[in-house]
This record gives sequence, C-alpha cells and structure tokens, in this order.
Amino acid sequence: MPEFSYRAVDSRGQMIAGALSGENERAVLQSLKAEGLLPVEIKQGRGGAALALSSFNFKREISGEALSHFCRQLSVILMSGVDLMQGLAIMVKQTLDKRMRSEVERIYREVQTGSTISEAMAERGSLIPELLASMVATGEASGTLDVVLRSMAAFYEKEHRIKQRIKSAAIYPAVMALMAVGLIVFFFNYLLPQMVTMIISSGGQLPLLTRIVMGISEYSSKYFFVILGVVVGLLLFCCQYFKTPGGRLKKDQFLLRIPLLGKTLRNVATMRFARTAHILIKSGVPLLQGLDFIRQNVNNALAEKAVEYAIGGVEKGESLALNLARADYFDSMAIQMLSIGEETGELEKILEEMAEYYDRESDAGFTKLLAMVEPMMLVIIGTIVSTVIISVMLPMMDMFTHIKR
Repeated sequence: MPEFSYRAVDSRGQMIAGALSGENERAVLQSLKAEGLLPVEIKQGRGGAALALSSFNFKREISGEALSHFCRQLSVILMSGVDLMQGLAIMVKQTLDKRMRSEVERIYREVQTGSTISEAMAERGSLIPELLASMVATGEASGTLDVVLRSMAAFYEKEHRIKQRIKSAAIYPAVMALMAVGLIVFFFNYLLPQMVTMIISSGGQLPLLTRIVMGISEYSSKYFFVILGVVVGLLLFCCQYFKTPGGRLKKDQFLLRIPLLGKTLRNVATMRFARTAHILIKSGVPLLQGLDFIRQNVNNALAEKAVEYAIGGVEKGESLALNLARADYFDSMAIQMLSIGEETGELEKILEEMAEYYDRESDAGFTKLLAMVEPMMLVIIGTIVSTVIISVMLPMMDMFTHIKR
C-alpha cells in the first residue's frame, strides 16, 4: 500500500506530523480520525517539513483583505449561533472577491459531504494559506474556533496593510519614471527633430551636446522595437529569476545593502516574524512546530534562512534568540526582546510588543523613503529634461546671434 505523509492536530490542540500507509487519502483520513486526530493535510509520499512548504507556495494568492473578511464573517456566524451550512451559503452570496468566493463555494461543498472546515481548507489545490488551515484546525480541536478566526482576521488585515504600504512606496517612482519616459519620447520624436531641421535649414551649426542628443534620438528611433524587446525580455527574465530560491536570495541581499530601504525591509520581516509567532503561541501551537509557518510568512529569503537555522538549534533544545543571533539577520533589539521573553516566560507578550514596535518602525521607514524618493526623482527627471532643452536652445541662441549680426 502507498505511504502518505500527514499533519494533524491532536486532542490537546498540538500539531503533529507523521506517515501512514493506506489504500488512498480517504482511507488515511478515516484512520487518523479513528485515532482521535484532526487531519490538516494528507499527501502521498514522505514529505517531512517540506510538506507544509509545498502547499503554502501557490501561484495564485487570495488577498489579505479577502482573507480578513472571510475570517471575520465566519467568526461572526459562529458567535451568533447561525447554522454553519446556512452561514457558509450566506457567505457565498456576500463574498465579493472572485477567488475567495470560489474557495467558499468549495468549502461549502466539502462540509456538506462531512469534512470539517479545516479539512476543506487543506484540500489539495486549495488557495487558502496553510497557516490559516492549521490555525482553524487548532481552533476546532480546542473549541476556540471563533477566537482563532478573530485573531486571524486581524492578522490578515495587518498583512494587507503592510503590502499596501510597500505598493504605495513603489507606485510613486514608477509613475515618475513613466512620466520621464513620456517626456523623452515627446522631445526625441516630435520637438527635437523639428527644431534641428529648422536650425540646419537656416545655416546654423549644431553644438556637441545637440549632436549627442540627436544621435541618441536617431539610434533609439531606428532600433526602438529592438530596445523595447530587450527591455521587456530583461524584465521577464528578472521576474522569473527572482522567483527562484537563488534569485530571491540575491535580490534580498542587494536590497539589504541599500541604506534606508534595507533597514525598512528588515523591520517588515521582523514584524512579520513577531506577529506570526505571537498568533501561533497565543493559539496554543508549540514554538518549534510553529517555526516552519513563521519561516513561510516572513516573505524574505534572508529572514527565512535565519529562521531555518534557528529551527535546527531549537530542535536541540537551544534558545531561539541565541540561534537567531548566530544567523545574523535580525537586529540586536529584536534578539534582546526575544531573549527577555524566553528568560521571563513572557514570550507571547514580548512578541506582541515586538510586532507593534516594528510595525511602527516600518511605517516610519516607508514615510522617510517616500520623502527621499520624491526629490530624487524630480532631480533625475529635471536633469534629463534640462539636458534635452539645453541641446535645443544652444543652436537656437547661436542662430539668433548670427541673425542679429
């Protein structure tokens, strides 16, 4: 019989992993239920720690906003005493996000056939993050599902906010760059050729700067599609490369070296680490079992390596703070706060304070970045436009001088 890897929640709400032989997934599911376990994920073959990672990294993601609304709505339904099936049917009609609505419909069908909500969330091909599926399984086992869902609603709401902040910081430079390209195209293809033709026809001489700008204009016009193809090709290549483990690592290493941006992104990773760890410990998931979820959620290759390194140390019974310090990614403030939490037994409270502190720090960092980017982009665009204008004005001034003579 084939062997299946599984992850399940026991009667104490603890997450366990193992392997079991069975005719198919359904048979393994029934065997686990017979042992008093609540399955979170079942997959053919041995998966170990990679089992969680394989289902977490999906291409099509549901937005944090949609996940937050889903968790909050389901929590309200459970608290109000509405029948679960009736509540899910209402959610199908009220969910606006298309991907989320599709998932709610699938969960509704699975629950109708006898599956629990967490089992439906953990089905192969599900777009629900494994972190949420596991937290729901823990809530079902401990009888605190509504509390867990409220916590996850706040968690995904904050995740959505930080992603919006990152997007907002990137939008302004992108818009300014597009404006610069538009101005350059206008000057090169419309204004500059007409002005130069007029100057040459009147017997004027073109200065060196004007000839250089004209050369660039003619070259870019002649090979426009080649240049466009190369630029698009490079962008596509970079996008694909940065999705690979090595590419992500190189990208995050490069970004870390940029003074203010690197610090801000490290604060974001630290905030995600603390927030995920806090919600896992608060829900009763042991730290060692939760570290794999934390690694998946920091969304930074360097932070992931640091957490992966720490997992090995924690498995040996060593301190989490000590191993993260050895990994040399998180700053001294974060390490010190973790160390205090471990020594005093107040790790849950410390992690919550860490999340709030680094949330404020990342907010301040993005504000500073935007304040710096605006004048920098204005200087760059102003320099380019000024160079083009001067290249046109120089021969015109020379032509007017000759006319006066």
